[in-house]
Amino acid sequence: MTFRLPDSILFTFYALPIFFFPLSTAGAGISAGIFLLLYAASGYWMHWREIGRRSWMLPLVLFILWTILGLLWTHDLSNGIKVLAPTSYGIYALLGATLPWEKRWLRWLIRLFLTGLFINAVLAFLISWRVLHWHYQPDLPYVGLADHIWLSMALTHALLWLLWDLRRSWNFSVIPNLMLLILFFAQLTLSPARSGQLLFVLLVPVAVWLLYRGKWRYWALGVGVAAMVLMSFSPIVQSRVKLGVQNLEQFIHNPNTTNTSWGIRLATMWAGVKMVEDHPLLGVGTGDFAPAMADLQAHHEVTSTPGTVNTSASNNYLSIAAVLGLPGLALFLWFLWSLSQEAWRVRMTPQGWFVLTYLGIFWVGGMYNTLNWGYADAFTIALLAGLPLQDGERMD
Repeated sequence: MTFRLPDSILFTFYALPIFFFPLSTAGAGISAGIFLLLYAASGYWMHWREIGRRSWMLPLVLFILWTILGLLWTHDLSNGIKVLAPTSYGIYALLGATLPWEKRWLRWLIRLFLTGLFINAVLAFLISWRVLHWHYQPDLPYVGLADHIWLSMALTHALLWLLWDLRRSWNFSVIPNLMLLILFFAQLTLSPARSGQLLFVLLVPVAVWLLYRGKWRYWALGVGVAAMVLMSFSPIVQSRVKLGVQNLEQFIHNPNTTNTSWGIRLATMWAGVKMVEDHPLLGVGTGDFAPAMADLQAHHEVTSTPGTVNTSASNNYLSIAAVLGLPGLALFLWFLWSLSQEAWRVRMTPQGWFVLTYLGIFWVGGMYNTLNWGYADAFTIALLAGLPLQDGERMD
């Protein structure tokens, strides 16, 4: 008699990282480690030929190898390993591509994603109202246990998913979906979520245009505009916009040094451009952004950022081009484009919409954040790439 690992356990541990990201990065890492052990025991690794069916497989593998190769010419091997780690999460995409996906496992993954955000949202309100005296930061209200930049984008992803499910009731019925939508929108509006709020403004009209037809499209657009107007009345949103304007003004009037959020972003982007100009073929080396920027600052080629160690260009594309050169950037864009094409072809299926909306956040949000080196972001895109996008019609 042989033991067969239940698929319910395997798929639960595959999905648990995205449940834990709003609550505990340690929990996410432990879940991922246990999944690797369960996967080895499951025998699904014998389906490795399935990986070849995915259009993103080749660029992803080449990108991981090129990142490893970049360690050969880095001056900061310690930080190079830190950069390699999130890149290596791509292995979870390869493993996910070999799994026997069914509708129930996909639904379970999305429910775990929403449940993690829901628990964090409840904790965020209780902590901010001082009902729970735990992890309270007056300058970061309604964040809960998560990183506020990552959380803002995750909330936007959840809202975009709920727009799809409101029409189809595939995951939850209308009432639970509406309740979650209101809760997540309130948290996005009340928290210091500038990155996610901008993505909400940019992506919701596109999502509505894709999801609705005829008069319903204009009704939905009207509701979306009303939500944006409501968001603009939030004192926290107004204060963050005002702070951003002040940051930019300070950078413009005193570009020789900066210690503001937007000023540092612009300084690191400037440094990224300089590194690409100086090292277009190989880049400065995996993880070598910080010493390379410090060198540029020492030669007064880039504005100084006193008290800050800058490990990326605050931009996905400049960060990769700076450390891995234009070939590294080409491989990264090839991977993203291939995955985006898969998701677009099945965009009206649950997994297609779930992945496509996250990719929208990754493409646009990556212009002012280095998401590909972020723990949760790099892990999420790998896990979602492993979903059955090439077989979307079987999952509806």
